[in-house]
Amino acid sequence: MNKIISVIIPVYNVERYLSRCIESIINQTYRDLEIILIDDGSTDSSGTICDDYAQKDSRIIVIHQKNRGLSAARNSGLDIAKGDYIGFVDSDDFISLNFYKILYDALNETNSDLSFCKVEKFLNIQDIKEDLNSYIPKEYNSINFIEEFTYAKDTVYCVVVWNKLYKKYLWNTLRFPEGKICEDEFVWYKCIFNSKKICEVDLAMYYYFIREDSIINKSYIEFPLKKEIAYLEALEDRIKFSKENKLNNFLKRTIEYRNKLLRKIYITTPKDKVPLYIKEQLKNNMKNISFIKKIKIYLKNIS
Repeated sequence: MNKIISVIIPVYNVERYLSRCIESIINQTYRDLEIILIDDGSTDSSGTICDDYAQKDSRIIVIHQKNRGLSAARNSGLDIAKGDYIGFVDSDDFISLNFYKILYDALNETNSDLSFCKVEKFLNIQDIKEDLNSYIPKEYNSINFIEEFTYAKDTVYCVVVWNKLYKKYLWNTLRFPEGKICEDEFVWYKCIFNSKKICEVDLAMYYYFIREDSIINKSYIEFPLKKEIAYLEALEDRIKFSKENKLNNFLKRTIEYRNKLLRKIYITTPKDKVPLYIKEQLKNNMKNISFIKKIKIYLKNIS
């Protein structure tokens, strides 16, 4: 008998896209699903759409709560999830109809704790071509995967939570930080670290919708450095975790990436707009680089 997958979908003012997302989940070829829709204080018809689908499909559970943000919505889903496995889907995205069947099979074939696939970004749904190629799951030792992680072009597959299937135990004590953007950056490596083995399916089965009014883009427009500050906070959390767990290569690369981001902010942001938090970080960072490099950064900044 197949085990239950709890699929957690945070919902906030996505009435234009929500049915597309839900339809892709209720029509999965893997049928043993618990579908948890968290209406996070929507002010449009999203909550009503959730309730309508719950009337049609007994696998759907709807939670209506005051608006507390994406992290809180996902945490509410995790708190009630009864499945043996956990999955996340964002409500403006959708998934291949074979998404959970393939990830479930790959996870069990390789005796992994976590499986993930590639992501296809789209503006127009007509542009999506379902990846029907055959695949052989690629297996990784979890610690080696983290230690070998680099900031390559395809790292989006690693650092988001929604293109993955997890054994539930990975989330027993782990939750998303509330009140943050870039919330995935605080948790993805902790899930992998807690796994014994993970596997990758070389198929693009998660369809990520690019829209200008997303939470991150709106925050970025209203507060130009908000995303960078949130990301720096996540990197500091990662540095602390790496030190505590002796992930030396991961620590080194994270520090390098943080320093690179700090310098980019310093070069591209008017000085009166740089928050004190970043100035202090930058001051500490500049102590560790050569005088010549400081001159080059300065010249770039005034040119």
